[in-house]
Amino acid sequence: MRVSRGFTLIEVIVSIFFLGIALILLQSIIRSGALVKFSTNESIALAITNNELENLRMNGYASLPPSGSFSNSLVSTIPTATTTLVVSAYNAKTDEVTASVLWQEAGFAASSTVSLSTLITQTGGIP
Repeated sequence: MRVSRGFTLIEVIVSIFFLGIALILLQSIIRSGALVKFSTNESIALAITNNELENLRMNGYASLPPSGSFSNSLVSTIPTATTTLVVSAYNAKTDEVTASVLWQEAGFAASSTVSLSTLITQTGGIP
């Protein structure tokens, strides 16, 4: 009788296959966590910009602020986020307003931006 010591080639190949599958699954779980965080921050930035434009529409043409940054309580939930408001003349009785949120996402090389624009007229309605 021959006593077998060690692993056969088939056992080693199957082990490497299962180890490879486990590493691929681990990488996808780690990557999906970063994508969920990015998606959450993007949704918050969209809510911030939308809220700012709605407030400006509600207050009307006469109370439009100058270009610069604006504040919102949700900005602190996105690390490194900055806000920008650009008010520019569209024509004699209409201004174009663009609200933006810019942030640097951990694990991503490029910065991310959400921008929304609207037109606000002196008389209201569509120019």
